[in-house]
Amino acid sequence: MTDLRDTLTGPDGWFGAIVNKIPFYKGYKDKELRREADSLLRDHLALQLSQQLSRAEDVGSQMLTGPGMMQLDDIGQANTRLQTLIDKVKTAAQGYAGLLDAVKIQEEELDLLYEFDHNMLTKVDEIGEAIEAVQAAVNSGDGEALPATVRRYTATVTEASALFDRRKETILGLS
Repeated sequence: MTDLRDTLTGPDGWFGAIVNKIPFYKGYKDKELRREADSLLRDHLALQLSQQLSRAEDVGSQMLTGPGMMQLDDIGQANTRLQTLIDKVKTAAQGYAGLLDAVKIQEEELDLLYEFDHNMLTKVDEIGEAIEAVQAAVNSGDGEALPATVRRYTATVTEASALFDRRKETILGLS
């Protein structure tokens, strides 16, 4: 995926040349562009996770018959965790800090936040691979392999959620 910060900071034109001469505006604008890039990235991340959830729900519905019935509760719990992660991504803080806030968010922290969110995209791929493994076990009718693939899917979602929970530490500079 391309770096959205570069997309948002394209040529300003004549208006940008004038506005950039206003004291303190350039720093403010740079911060706003960083926040906007991170917001767009999180929207993309939430969409990718939602697509994986849709795939997992489809696999779950295929498990209503045969050996997959024993794993329905487990995959349902993993899907609930994935939905919770999607909700966290959608509502995550954007790195704003008010004038009187104790924690001031600087450009460096905003860049770290963007990198953190960008790295979460690898977790989307891992979740997708885990869902593919469950799908393969369902397709093959392999009742012995299915529990292990569902556990892998659950563990992958749990790890992704735990990683995203550490996002706040990135904002506070604790990571």
